[in-house]
Amino acid sequence: MARVKISKTTIKAISVLEKLNVLGEARNSDIADALRMPRPTCYRLLETLCAAGIAAKDANTHLYRPTERVLGLSCGFEPETWIAACAKPHMSELGADLLWPIAIATLSGPSMLLRETTDPDSPLVVRRYLPGRRVGLLSTATGRVYLAHCPDEQRDTLIEILRKSDKQEDLPARNRAAIERRLQQVRQLGFDSRQRQSQTTTWRAMAVPVFTGGRILASLSVRYIQKAVSPEKEREEFLPKLRNTAKRIGQSFDTASAGD
Repeated sequence: MARVKISKTTIKAISVLEKLNVLGEARNSDIADALRMPRPTCYRLLETLCAAGIAAKDANTHLYRPTERVLGLSCGFEPETWIAACAKPHMSELGADLLWPIAIATLSGPSMLLRETTDPDSPLVVRRYLPGRRVGLLSTATGRVYLAHCPDEQRDTLIEILRKSDKQEDLPARNRAAIERRLQQVRQLGFDSRQRQSQTTTWRAMAVPVFTGGRILASLSVRYIQKAVSPEKEREEFLPKLRNTAKRIGQSFDTASAGD
């Protein structure tokens, strides 16, 4: 069989589309810099996506954004259907209450995959995180909450996979004792949080487990600017409401599963 010549241009175009989908809207320079791609190359690929009807460009702001045609690319893919039916209504309610963006993620390989977010509806979001984004198991509160509450055998396997990874976010896996101490603390508290410094502000994220039938199903999180939310408000308002929403999502999933 003749060897097929792989189109590197097609692979680059897919990368540009993926990054645009994550950002929601962006300039050519934003995407090119994020992908470490020459700006002329990125511009040509973006204009090609526009010609194909997959992206659109605002003539005034020069911002590119995905079009509805992108949805057609997922017609053959069936995500976990319970997210829209069971989680989204509760997430929308919590998002409307707290105003900050809410996200739910499930395990996908050795990382967490965002299944649904309220970022498009949050008036306080700065950088949008959309479904399909992957986040680390050890570098995020979302991932650590899942690791802390999953079965021992699964946790051991995941940590072993991460230990062999060369990714910067996975390096903590090489210190098993430190990981176990952190995960034990997460199990005792029933939640985890993470602080991240951007160029202009400090962000925090808080995550709790979503259970069904005594096993962890997903991680539910909220992220917010640290200076805008006091420690008291985190503890007395955000955490109880996040836990209550996670509980209702689990109950909705149990009910839906019983009806299948």
